[in-house]
Amino acid sequence: MARSEVLLRYPTEFKDESPSDAECRNWTVDGKNRRVTWAMRLGTEMHEVALKCAAGVLSRLRQGGFIQDPCYRYDKQKKETTFVSCEEVKDLLEKGCGDELMGTLRPDLVLHGGHPLRVQAVYDFKFPCVHDSENPPEWRRYPETSPHHGCHQGEMYEEALGVPPRRIAPRWGVF
Repeated sequence: MARSEVLLRYPTEFKDESPSDAECRNWTVDGKNRRVTWAMRLGTEMHEVALKCAAGVLSRLRQGGFIQDPCYRYDKQKKETTFVSCEEVKDLLEKGCGDELMGTLRPDLVLHGGHPLRVQAVYDFKFPCVHDSENPPEWRRYPETSPHHGCHQGEMYEEALGVPPRRIAPRWGVF
């Protein structure tokens, strides 16, 4: 639903209903007036729609039992995970200390037992720009600059949060 809703906002931007690989790499300006690729813009907008939908349903089913876009610090050597509150994230960013968030883990949605560290399920939305009906979206690999280099998101989420994470993607569902 999120993919369709967002793509319908741009009826004349792409040659077909869904953008091609080349169109996904083209530059545009997002809602914050930043220069981004269409892949980045569409992915961000699709995430926003999906998170809003999930919050609407989960707020009725699991009041206080979920968190969107949580932030976790994970110390691989100590095998220790700490939760970073939204307020702390905002404060660090406002102070220009965003580098202190380097290496934090940010799944899209976590179901929990009353506190974000009592993790019950982890979900990450995947919205590939180009529709591929044969290959499900992969976990993103961490770059060389990350303390998690050599791993992908799913591996780190499971190691840090203690449950196998699931991906959610259009036309694929939960996998």
